[in-house]
Amino acid sequence: FAGHPGDLPGFRAKLAEVGRRFGRAERETAAAAVRPTSPGAAARLARFVEEGGAMVTTGQQAGLFTGPMYTIHKVLTAIRLAEALQQRLGTVVLPLFWAASEDHDFAEASHAWVVDGGGKLRRLAVRATDARPLPMSEMRLGEDVESVSDELLQAIGPLAGTAVHLRDVIGAYQPGRTVAEAFRGTVERLFSSFDLLVTDAADPHVKRASLPVLLGEVERAAEHERLVRERTAELEAAGYAAPVTVMEDAANVFFHGPAGRERLARLGGGWIARQARMRFSPDAIAERMRAEPGAFSPNVFLRPVVESAVFPTLAYVGGPAETAYFAQIGPLFQAFGIIPPIAFPRFSARLVPDAVAAKAAELGVGDAELRLPEHELASLLARRRLPAEVAGRLRALRVALVQGFGDVMDAASGIDPNLEGAVGARRNRALLEVAQAEARILSHAKKHDRGITHDLPLVRNHLMPRGAPQERVLNVFPYLAMRPTLLRDLAAAMEVRFDAGDEAQAAPGGAVHAPARAQPAGTAPD
Repeated sequence: FAGHPGDLPGFRAKLAEVGRRFGRAERETAAAAVRPTSPGAAARLARFVEEGGAMVTTGQQAGLFTGPMYTIHKVLTAIRLAEALQQRLGTVVLPLFWAASEDHDFAEASHAWVVDGGGKLRRLAVRATDARPLPMSEMRLGEDVESVSDELLQAIGPLAGTAVHLRDVIGAYQPGRTVAEAFRGTVERLFSSFDLLVTDAADPHVKRASLPVLLGEVERAAEHERLVRERTAELEAAGYAAPVTVMEDAANVFFHGPAGRERLARLGGGWIARQARMRFSPDAIAERMRAEPGAFSPNVFLRPVVESAVFPTLAYVGGPAETAYFAQIGPLFQAFGIIPPIAFPRFSARLVPDAVAAKAAELGVGDAELRLPEHELASLLARRRLPAEVAGRLRALRVALVQGFGDVMDAASGIDPNLEGAVGARRNRALLEVAQAEARILSHAKKHDRGITHDLPLVRNHLMPRGAPQERVLNVFPYLAMRPTLLRDLAAAMEVRFDAGDEAQAAPGGAVHAPARAQPAGTAPD
C-alpha cells in the first residue's frame, strides 16, 4: 500500500506527488470530465482549476436504482473524507464518484432488493435489451423499466407519500436510456444537496485522457503481467489469498466489438478478440485505439491506474475486496510512474427502523443469532419460547429415563454384566423418541407462533437479508421514504477523526434515531 489510511503525513506526501503531475492544463482536462451535483460543487471545482488541489474518489458499477446500499456508503465516505482532508491539508479536496459504466455484468446491474411495507423481501429486475455482453454505457433500458419503477414505489407503499421527491429521483430510469446513464443520473439527483462530482468511465473526456495508459498497457502487457504475478506471489507467500486472478497472456484491456465487451489476449506477437474473431498486429491495435478510444476500456487491475492518470486522486474509498487488490497492483501504478492513492475503507452502517428494533428486542435476537441459518434460528427461538410447562415436562422425562434405565442397569448387571450394553441401547432409543417428540412439538410451535412466522422474517429481511449484511443486499430507497433526511443524517453520523498522532478513521459519530438509526456493521467484500 502507498500509505496507511490513518497516517496524515502519507496523505501529504501523496498530495505533493499529485501536485507535480497536475498542472493547470491537467486540472482543466480533469474538470471537463466531471459533473458537479450542486452549485457548491461547481464553485469548488472552479477553485480547484485555478488554485490546484486533489480528489477523493470512489466508484461502483451501475446497479438498478443505485443497487445495494453500500454504494451510498461509499459516496458518503468520500464526501466526509474530502471535507476532513481539505480542512487538514489546507487545499481544495473534492469528492468524485466514478460510475463504472463499462462493466458488462448485466445480471449484477439489472436488479435491486427491497423490503416492502409488509416486511417481505422483493426482487425488482429489468430485462436485457441485447443478448451480447455490452457495457452498461451501451445497454439500453426497455419499456419494462417503467413498470419496475412503479413496483418500487408500490413496495414503499404509504411511505412514498412522505417522500414524493423519490419519484423524481428515480425518474432517470426511462426506456431508451442506457443503464449507466440512469444510474449516474440517479446518483446525481440523490446527492444534489452535497458538493459531489460525478464522472462516467465512458465519458469522451475520460477516454481521451486515459489513452496513454491503455496504449502503454498493450505495448508492455507481458512486462506488466510479470510484475503483477511477482507481487501476487509475494502476497501468497506472506499468507494472503490473491484478491484477483492474474490471467495468462492477456492484456488488462477490454475491446468493445461486434460481440460485446471482451478481454484482449496475446497471440503470435499480436492481439486477438476471440469472441469477435478479430486479430490485430501491435501497430494495428495502437492505431485502432487512437482512432476509437471509446472502443477500449481497462480491466479491474488497470482501472485504478486510469483513474489516477486522469484525476488527481489523493485517496480511493473502497470496500474490503477493492482495498485488497490495491496491494496487488502497486507495481502496475509504478510502471506508469504513479504513486498509488491511499486506499481508505468505506464507512459501514446498518439502518434499523424502530419497529424492527422493537421486534428484534421482543424476540431476543441480536447479531449472533441473525448470522445463523434461517431454519436454525427459527428452531432456536421455538425452543426458547416453548411454554415452561412443556419444556419442564420434556426435561423431567429425560431425567426420569436416564435415572430409570440407570437403575435397571445396576440391577441387571448382577445377573450378567453384558446386559449393560443392551439396556443402554434401549435407553438411547427411548431418548431418541423423546427428541423426535420434542422436534414435532417445536415444529408445531413454530407454525403457530406469530413471532417466528411473521416477526422473525421481518427482522431478518431488514437486518440480514438473504443471510448477508443489509448494506450488501438492500436498496436505500425504502429507507429514504421513511426518513427523507437520511443521507444528511448518515453523513453526520460518520466522522473522520485525526488525533494527535495524525491517525484517522472512519467512525460512527452517533446513532441516527427514529424511524431509522445507524449502527456499526461488519463489512463484506465489494
